[in-house]
Amino acid sequence: MSSAKGTDLWGQDIALDSSGQARVAANGELILTEGVETGVQDIRLRLFTRLGVLFYDRDFGSLIFDWIYEENTATARTAFIAEVTMRVEEDPRVVPGSVKCSVLRWNERLFEAVVSWRFVDVDHPLNLVLQADKTVKELVIKDGRHEDLTPADL
Repeated sequence: MSSAKGTDLWGQDIALDSSGQARVAANGELILTEGVETGVQDIRLRLFTRLGVLFYDRDFGSLIFDWIYEENTATARTAFIAEVTMRVEEDPRVVPGSVKCSVLRWNERLFEAVVSWRFVDVDHPLNLVLQADKTVKELVIKDGRHEDLTPADL
């Protein structure tokens, strides 16, 4: 077994930076994810990837882009939260029923939401912050463990 605890549950992947590019060590080698970080990156990629675009896995991805750029209505908020919850729960390492999603900001220009969940065998919740600048149609999904998650104007 490798030195990474729980590699069989978590697997490994090429570590990606915030722009989705491979992280490279000073010696030129690719940096790999280990443990929980692999799971967080997998969920981030699932949410960011448009459902059906991967020819080798048509079921991977999400439809969050269908909702982020819509008008802020109760129906759109409910649909967005349901989509995020369903896609995060598709990861077999996520504890069923542990996913919580909240919209923090949704106006003509900005969108911000947070999703949290628990992984099996991990005793603390993890979360991601989704932020979209609608004026340039840019979505950023980042690790939310160090973010201010206070709701703003809806």
